[in-house]
Amino acid sequence: MTSGDPKIAKALTHFETLSSLASSLNTASDELTKVVINLDEALKKLNIGLTVWVPFRFREDPDSPECYDRDQIGYTKVQGTWGLALSRIWGDHVRDEHYEDGPWLFKDAPRELRIECLDEIAGVIEELAKSATATTKKVQEKTKQVRELAAAMDQAANANIPASLRAYQSAIAATGKLSDMKGSK
Repeated sequence: MTSGDPKIAKALTHFETLSSLASSLNTASDELTKVVINLDEALKKLNIGLTVWVPFRFREDPDSPECYDRDQIGYTKVQGTWGLALSRIWGDHVRDEHYEDGPWLFKDAPRELRIECLDEIAGVIEELAKSATATTKKVQEKTKQVRELAAAMDQAANANIPASLRAYQSAIAATGKLSDMKGSK
């Protein structure tokens, strides 16, 4: 092929078009990433510490219903940093094969995934709220159970302590010092 070849001329024309668009594409992508980073910062201030995922794109093979392939956006910890993240998971339920690309923090994910997931960001926040509600209730219930267990154990431990030792422990607790116990025999 020579530079006079129509295929080369066509490729050069497309390359020139691509060259003029690359800067605009990168600027738009950088602006999107900045906006999501601002959202991440707002979420980090809440210190939620919960992971949620929302699928946003599915690829199916009608001939293999046992296979799955989906992209998802979520909020999770990636390499020590909490934030909006993306991943792709796929596999075959029958063969018990499961694979994953990612997760990547939003800014590090492939551009295509960053663009495709945008409609589901509100869904991630909704899922975080649901998860926070459920987790709060669970922690409160478990705290109640552990408090009851601790009280029962404390009562059982006190029941096995002789009365004279209980009086001694009460005196220490009341004064806070062993030195105050001189002469209280």
